[in-house]
Amino acid sequence: MNELDVQEFDGLDEIDLSLINVLQFDPRASWSKVGGALGVDPVTASRRWNRLAEAGSAWVTAHPAGPQTAALVEIECVAGETQATAETLSRRPHVLTVEHTSGSRDLLLTVSVSDLGALSRMVLRIEKLPGIRSTRPHLVIRPYALGGDWQLRALDADQRGHLGAPGRRRSSSRPLDATDRRMIAALFRDGRASLTEIAAELDCSVSTARRRLNALLDRSAVLLRCDVAQPLSGWPVSVSMWAHVPVDECDDVARRLVALPETRACLVLTGAPANFYFSVWVRSLEDVHRTEQHMRQIVPTLTILDRTVALRYFKRMGRILDERGRSIASVPMDIWSDPVAGEG
Repeated sequence: MNELDVQEFDGLDEIDLSLINVLQFDPRASWSKVGGALGVDPVTASRRWNRLAEAGSAWVTAHPAGPQTAALVEIECVAGETQATAETLSRRPHVLTVEHTSGSRDLLLTVSVSDLGALSRMVLRIEKLPGIRSTRPHLVIRPYALGGDWQLRALDADQRGHLGAPGRRRSSSRPLDATDRRMIAALFRDGRASLTEIAAELDCSVSTARRRLNALLDRSAVLLRCDVAQPLSGWPVSVSMWAHVPVDECDDVARRLVALPETRACLVLTGAPANFYFSVWVRSLEDVHRTEQHMRQIVPTLTILDRTVALRYFKRMGRILDERGRSIASVPMDIWSDPVAGEG
């Protein structure tokens, strides 16, 4: 294996970082394929991954691509109630991500529900929690990049070449049936679950499990992603920016911003002064200003209305995180159910 110019980050050596990067590229790659890219034997690759997953340092998960209604919800909390409120909201299956942030909001939620009516019911119920002072939803009308698209960039050209080009998949908005949802739930818990494990979960044959999984992947109905504990990634600072761009320039602006290596999320919004949301991971607080300057240089028409730094993630795409950003539990996503069912 060629040596990588990657330093160790709190227990993650260069092979760990490269292993995570391979699974970011292909979350269900076989261990022989992973080992071949890294220049290690498959047993070593599997053993290293199991160590990372058991420590909560990295994980592979899945989420549905749609149809759904997604939103960012800013939360202003009562003084002294932010942590308790974040922990309460983290237990809700429709609240996918909970960030404790700097700036004018205390918490930023990423939520997903079946439709606008469900979003209204959920936000109105959240407003009644004793620790919340106010809420501000921002509807997502088009995602150009999501957190699962971001990569560590720890692989060299030869290693990337060994993995081959990612397959082109068609997109479909066909509704998911009950079996599809059960499969996505199984993959959410472990995106690398074997076909045997998936078949047992669905009470079907391995061949049926393979066929149904391939069908979901082929039409991009399920999105697989490999996540890493952010403090271990070498990119420990998360910054979000709300901006306005001329509506007829959204596609071009997104294309330019998505090309930046720091880009985590790039979304078009509606229902607020900002019509554009952009999130990056950077290596230091000093890089926040540099990144914003670079954005203004490549997109002169971009007007940044607000920005915030994530002080801590309590939850990221369904995974409960500890103070070090490691996964310690999961809350299965259930975007199809009534978000207030069973609440008093």
